[in-house]
Amino acid sequence: MLQLDAVHFGRRIKPERPRVEFGDGVAESEQSTATTLDLLARAGAVSTSTKVKILHPDWDDTAVQAEVSAILTETGAGAPDPVGSFPL
Repeated sequence: MLQLDAVHFGRRIKPERPRVEFGDGVAESEQSTATTLDLLARAGAVSTSTKVKILHPDWDDTAVQAEVSAILTETGAGAPDPVGSFPL
């Protein structure tokens, strides 16, 4: 617009290209994240490790694995298969 103003109306303006900076983006709400994780878990479409990584993206692999181990211990999901069946 400044170039048009300078060319057509003789303004003594030196048009400069604007500098635009974008932020990191819109953060997903905690409720939205929880809903997504709940739906994925109910569908059996996500591992415990992936759920922890989504919930805590700033954690390193050691912290994630410690949390996964704690969750599996608390829920009993980490117990060995008592009948020794093979996965399909």
